[in-house]
Amino acid sequence: MSVPGGPRPRRRAALLLLAAALAAGCRTGPPSWAGHPPQQPGWLYAEGRCGEVFVDADARRLALTRAARVLADQLGLDVERRLAVVPSPDDHLFVEALGPDGPLHALDAMELVDEAEVDGVTYVLVRLAAP
Repeated sequence: MSVPGGPRPRRRAALLLLAAALAAGCRTGPPSWAGHPPQQPGWLYAEGRCGEVFVDADARRLALTRAARVLADQLGLDVERRLAVVPSPDDHLFVEALGPDGPLHALDAMELVDEAEVDGVTYVLVRLAAP
């Protein structure tokens, strides 16, 4: 004789709890492009990443600025004086780049392609039309 609420519902609940725990414990790794951005004719791609940061810093902005520095290096630009990237709420990127002779505008059209946050690390993938 089976009692309502007996072993079967408990077993089912235990299995559901186990499945939920396993699903929560599964982590996704970094994005597939991390470490090797895509290569596509007509475009320069760059990746930036940043781990957890302190109160006054923004990991996303730091990752975007690091990606912009990679693009600047690919273009042979000297941006040691100043380089900063600020995303707008609609994800338009504002790039401020200063070289030895003043403002540089070669990075103004930089686009955000993808982003991810995995295990406290923010990853961004950006691109710029090749010159």
